[in-house]
Amino acid sequence: MPVMETARGRLILFGVAALASIFLWISAAWLINPWFDFYTGALSALGSPGATDPWIYNVGLMFTAILIVLYASGLILYSRNEIQTVGASFFVVAAMFLALIGIYHGGTYPHDFVSVWFFIQADIAIIIWGSGALLQKEIIGAYSVVIAISATFFAYAVKWPSSAELETFGTCAISLWVMLTIAFSRMNRL
Repeated sequence: MPVMETARGRLILFGVAALASIFLWISAAWLINPWFDFYTGALSALGSPGATDPWIYNVGLMFTAILIVLYASGLILYSRNEIQTVGASFFVVAAMFLALIGIYHGGTYPHDFVSVWFFIQADIAIIIWGSGALLQKEIIGAYSVVIAISATFFAYAVKWPSSAELETFGTCAISLWVMLTIAFSRMNRL
């Protein structure tokens, strides 16, 4: 098995690790903060100064960002054209914004900016990468673009009772795309 093929196959599996990581760190932060109300609050309250051990949430975001960079590196190696490479690179930028959410926790001035831009960057990454896949006539391209556009539509169309619900919806949409790219890579269809 060529070195490049082995590297990209292993790197893209960091997507699974990133998904497990984000859900485990958020769950751990939530467990030690039983006052947190998913239906009225924002997830970032788990990393704010009023939380018990806010470092759990904040370090979790930074750690997950590293895993996302590794996953996106694998996606770059799978890319068949410059557009896909740019899309996967935008996903690296999204990971940096995720890390910045942990650095600029809730209650700091840049927090809202970096939080919103994490989701915007992820959307841009998915659309660009998917467009590149569409040029290759790959069905994963259509799935990618549909996921990103429909998630954005629902994010704005639904009246979300809490920021936590909206953030979870966005995270699930991104997670769906990551899982699809991993599945397609395993079937040698990327």
